[in-house]
Amino acid sequence: MKGIVGNNVCIVWTDSYGVTSGWQDISDYHAEKLLVESFGKIIYEDDKVISLAHNFAEETDNTIKQANGIMVIPKACIEKISTLCLSDE
Repeated sequence: MKGIVGNNVCIVWTDSYGVTSGWQDISDYHAEKLLVESFGKIIYEDDKVISLAHNFAEETDNTIKQANGIMVIPKACIEKISTLCLSDE
């Protein structure tokens, strides 16, 4: 699964969940897949991960290029990447 650095995207990916405390009866236990949708700009990608920034600012005369809310998503967890088309309005 490949994105393109600089694209605004929606990534659908499988997350882990759980971590219960104490002992549990597991005789009738079941779990389900947890799909997450994350939106942002791809700021880094290699063969194992994609880094997605939820907030991004281009470089100006007064500031450096910067981002916050950066999430690193393992490519093995990614189900789908959709490029978002944003208007310039």
